[in-house]
Amino acid sequence: MTRIILIRHGETVWNAEGRIQGHEDVALSERGVRQAQLVAERLSNLQLHAVYSSDLLRAKETAEIIAARHGLKVNPTSALREAYLGSWQGKTLAEVAETDPDLVALWLSNSAVHRPPKAEKLEDVQARAVAAVKQIAEDHPDQNVAVVAHGGPIKAIICWAIEAPISSTRLIRLDNGSITCIRGDKTRMRLEVCNDTCHLNGSKATPVF
Repeated sequence: MTRIILIRHGETVWNAEGRIQGHEDVALSERGVRQAQLVAERLSNLQLHAVYSSDLLRAKETAEIIAARHGLKVNPTSALREAYLGSWQGKTLAEVAETDPDLVALWLSNSAVHRPPKAEKLEDVQARAVAAVKQIAEDHPDQNVAVVAHGGPIKAIICWAIEAPISSTRLIRLDNGSITCIRGDKTRMRLEVCNDTCHLNGSKATPVF
């Protein structure tokens, strides 16, 4: 079975400011670079066969730091991008709430039903992200693959793996620099680890997956 290590990218300045990123191309902050380095250290004793990432800068930068420890190149793909969040991108929720407080409240309660104007449907995010995971599993049977992406697509992949409704994404916490692990093949994946962050506090933890 293929082991896929899903990694949320390191922190950006916009993460720290609470700004909605979506498809905006934002680089890692200094803290985000350090988080990526700690992920790379955590995975240094695990044989990785390939590294994939979203084609957005914050994910690619994180992936490149991880890939360098294994002498691998990064395979970027738009299928792993964060959800497109329309006119809210670049703004904080407080700024959006000044003009549309009701929609913000609805979105926070169920982003599978309610979304920003012109934003991508969460079901569409899940469809492209899961398709990417299935293809990776088919291309790398019985191998370990690191996949660096964003909160939205990783949560959507988790919901698929555990057969939960897409609305359950709001119940999942994923920190910057966290590790989530699924294992299986292109027909079925099992969730083994979710939002593991012990490496970010300086722990010398080794992979337990």
